[in-house]
Amino acid sequence: MDAQELLRRYAAGERDFSKTRLRGIMLDMTDLKDINLSGADLSGADLSGADLSGADLSGADLSGARLCEGIFIKVNFSGADLSGADLTYSGIIKSNFTKAILDGAKMGGEGGVIEDSCFDKASLRGATFIMASIGHTTMRDAVLDGTSFGGDYFFSDLDLTGASLKGSDFILPEYIPPGGGRIILPDGRILGSNSSRV
Repeated sequence: MDAQELLRRYAAGERDFSKTRLRGIMLDMTDLKDINLSGADLSGADLSGADLSGADLSGADLSGARLCEGIFIKVNFSGADLSGADLTYSGIIKSNFTKAILDGAKMGGEGGVIEDSCFDKASLRGATFIMASIGHTTMRDAVLDGTSFGGDYFFSDLDLTGASLKGSDFILPEYIPPGGGRIILPDGRILGSNSSRV
């Protein structure tokens, strides 16, 4: 299926494109709210600037895909392969990346935000979060080995319980001011003025 056919069918009201082969498809700057692309092959696809709010991308192959400057509100990425994908400058809000593969993926960037999202048990080996703003997000039991934060990032209410950070340049803040949120460390210790868990 090519982009023209998918967009025509989407405009006609169709939403279920699960398990469709869409490798390398060009869908940049499109509005694809509530689309079902679960299990679809979107490897190498260009979805930069697309609005995928409410979409189901669970189990999809998005390896090497361009997702920069996208809008991802309440998107289901659980179990998806996003290895090497570019999600920089995107708004990722209330989205589910449970058990997703994000090895080598790029996130963050000026204006990009990750809020109220779940990366529990996700693989983020070698991923980059340069200039990332991450808030109210869980990465419980996630693998962040070799992940780069570039020393310029902001965290607020981040749960890293059980996460692996081997070889990462993640530097723990020595002090979090009152009202500045909290970070739950891999060993369960809590940094921040509020000792309750996220």
